[in-house]
Amino acid sequence: MKRAEKYFIQFLRDNNQKVTKERLLLLAELFNTSGHLDADTLLFQLRNQGKKVSRATIYRTLDLLVQAGLARKSRLGREHYVYERVTPGRSHHHMVCTSTGRIIEFWDADVDESLRRICQEKGFRPSYISISIQGELINAGDDQ
Repeated sequence: MKRAEKYFIQFLRDNNQKVTKERLLLLAELFNTSGHLDADTLLFQLRNQGKKVSRATIYRTLDLLVQAGLARKSRLGREHYVYERVTPGRSHHHMVCTSTGRIIEFWDADVDESLRRICQEKGFRPSYISISIQGELINAGDDQ
């Protein structure tokens, strides 16, 4: 977490943005949460802790974290986005249930290798590979 904080502070300074306690608080909250968060959930969690952060600050800071490469923004449906922390070297993919919003993370080395091979054949250098499969869970109680 300390490395991410130092990196974010430098990113903010390099981009002429203010380093504020609210921004660092949001970074810490994102990195202390496993899984995915939307902006409203983040706001709710912080208010439950007695912390005062505006909704606008949350959205702006999440966008800055994405720009800094410390968070990933994923779309769930037409207007719903979730965020998750980025851990370098640990990519994964998502299956998103369009009925319930449930997210199942998965990773498959063979799939990633096939995609890298296709990129190489096409003369394309990927910086990050991410797959998001939208659909519906067949058996909502199963965790496969």
